[in-house]
Amino acid sequence: MFRFLLVFAVAAIVSPCLADNAPSVQTECPAPFAEVAAQASNKPVDQLTLDEILAMLRRRTSEIRSYKANIKYLFIQDPELLDSRTVRKGVIYYQKTDGRSHLRVNFDTIQQDDTPLRQRMEQFVFDGISLTKIDYELKTVDVYQQAEQDNPQDVFEYISHNFPIVGFSPTETLRKQFDISIIEQPADRTKPVRLHLKVKPDSMYKDDYRDIDFSIDSRTWLPLRVVAQSKEEDVYDIHFLDAAVNKKFENRVFVVETPKSFSKNIHPLQKDREGEK
Repeated sequence: MFRFLLVFAVAAIVSPCLADNAPSVQTECPAPFAEVAAQASNKPVDQLTLDEILAMLRRRTSEIRSYKANIKYLFIQDPELLDSRTVRKGVIYYQKTDGRSHLRVNFDTIQQDDTPLRQRMEQFVFDGISLTKIDYELKTVDVYQQAEQDNPQDVFEYISHNFPIVGFSPTETLRKQFDISIIEQPADRTKPVRLHLKVKPDSMYKDDYRDIDFSIDSRTWLPLRVVAQSKEEDVYDIHFLDAAVNKKFENRVFVVETPKSFSKNIHPLQKDREGEK
C-alpha cells in the first residue's frame, strides 16, 4: 500500500512551485518551463513536442493549492501467473498552506478477484512528519515518522525520493532516468495525451520499476491515469476521477481521528534513512 502513495505522486502531488497567478508571491518555477508552456498554449495538442507537454503539465500543477479527486486503484499481482486483482475505491486530498503540505487518502471499498464488493475503510494521512495508516477492519493505527519534528518534509519532496515525479522534475532529470516517448497525442482534446517512461539500465529506479504509462487530460492538463509496472511484474493502475482544484475544504480533513479502542503502534524515524535524504 505504501507503493500506492508513491505512485500517486506522479499524478496529484503539487510541486514546490508557487502559483503563477498569486500576485504577492514570486513563482519559483524555472523560467524555461513557464516560457515553453506559454509558447505551447496556443498550439494544437497533436503538434506539441515532449518538452512542451511536460511544461504544460508542470505549469498546471504549479497552480494547485488544493486538490481532491475520487480514485480507483487496481493492483494486479503477478499478471502472468497468479493474476490476483484487488480494486480499491476512495477519495484523495492534497493541500498546501503556510508552506506546509498535507496528503490524505481514504479508501472505502475493496473487491478482490471475483468476490463481491464490500466496505473496507483504510486511511493514510501524511503531515510532513509522520505517515499514519488507519485500518478500520483490523482496528489498528500505525504511525511511521518520516522526518524530524522541526524539519517537516514537503509531500512532493518526501515521495520524490522513492518515485519519479512526471511533470515536476526537469526534463533533463527525467531523461537521465528514463527513455520517454509519446504513446498517443490526439488532436481531439476529449482524448488524453499518453506518455511512456522506460526505466534506463542505470536509473535510480532500476530495482523497483520497469516502465510507467501516464495519461493527461489535454483540456485541463490534469493527470487522469497512472499505470506502473514493478520489477516483480506487479501492476499499479490508478484512475483520478472528478478532480477539483483549488476548492476550499476544512483543515480538519487532515486531522487523524480514530476510536479509542484501536491499538496504536509508533514507528520511530530511521536515522540512517533520514541521513540518506
